[in-house]
Amino acid sequence: MQYDLEYVSQKSIKGQAIADQLADFPLYEEIRTNDDFLDEQILTTEPEPIWEMYFDGSKSTAGAGIGILFITPEREMIPYSLKLNFSCTHNMAEYEALIQGLKMLLKFKVQRVRIFGDSLLAVSQVNGDWQVKDQNLIPYQELAASLLRQFEECQLLHVKREFNQIADGLASLGSTIAFKPGESIRSFEVGRLEQPSFVIPEQVLQAESRETPWYQNIKDFLQTGTLPPE
Repeated sequence: MQYDLEYVSQKSIKGQAIADQLADFPLYEEIRTNDDFLDEQILTTEPEPIWEMYFDGSKSTAGAGIGILFITPEREMIPYSLKLNFSCTHNMAEYEALIQGLKMLLKFKVQRVRIFGDSLLAVSQVNGDWQVKDQNLIPYQELAASLLRQFEECQLLHVKREFNQIADGLASLGSTIAFKPGESIRSFEVGRLEQPSFVIPEQVLQAESRETPWYQNIKDFLQTGTLPPE
């Protein structure tokens, strides 16, 4: 059987025919493409809030202690005072305060923090600005630096002692407390007392402040060599 094949040229599709077809079968609204940018709130993430930490170490004849003050992003203060039941130098106590504070922050899962201390030696050594010459401090410096690297954002800054008073007081408290075996101290709260138990007239207080203290004669003699009149 034979077939006669005849070539038929392809007809071009006119633009009007496409327009007519689209008019008969319009696209549904819900599948229309959207070229708008995504919501900026989806594209950006809020950074973690920043905590603050103040630390200090203290060494006295009664022993050594450390003080740590955390300030949350909501400005709530969380104080810690710890007695060091081992022999150490003042600089070791400063390092202990810094290291223990960093460990607590990591336990709290804090990612961003600003840290303040009045020990120029500890701050400068951990930041890499000063060389560690005391062999006993090298392990402290290395541990503190490794803990700092675990935070997403962390600044270690030096402040004057007057701006570190709370941590300083907590460290002094820790160094002076003498624990007996088996003793412990539960958490305590530090606040302010705005009004006295009894209201004393202001003129009475002023009169008392003008009275000469009993030791004034001794003070005058030590300072100027002046003896009290007969």
